[in-house]
Amino acid sequence: MALTNMDIRIAEELDIPALAQLYQSTVLAIAPERYSPEQTQLWAAFASDRDAFKQFILAATTFIATDETGILGFAGIAEEGHVTSTYVRSDLIRQGIGSTLMEKILEYAQMHKIERLYAEASEFSLGLFQKFGFYIYDTEIVDRQGVKFKRYLVERSGH
Repeated sequence: MALTNMDIRIAEELDIPALAQLYQSTVLAIAPERYSPEQTQLWAAFASDRDAFKQFILAATTFIATDETGILGFAGIAEEGHVTSTYVRSDLIRQGIGSTLMEKILEYAQMHKIERLYAEASEFSLGLFQKFGFYIYDTEIVDRQGVKFKRYLVERSGH
């Protein structure tokens, strides 16, 4: 599938239901490869918390990749350089959408003179971050309702 017709735009409130659907279906499709059933279900359930998910998308500048089939993926960056999200529709992973979105994040950071970018990467997004010059400076275990997750703390300095 050629993704030549891909457009990138900034998420709006009207996009929230579609982004929540993409988030949830992607997590449910790919997480079981590396995460337990409990981790997968809890991670996917975040999209059902309407207020928290809306904040997750709109508190950052969230870029959405779209084409004629709909939303392909999204990635967000907060003003202080926190890369808040990178999600690609599960049937389109490894087709350049995540890279296109990451390029948009880096362009945004450069335009806004953000010196340091950082994120909490999952097993799935870690490779994308590393491809764009982020390095692991630590790992953390977070506890979400009694379910533990390992996250990679990654950062990228300068341009």
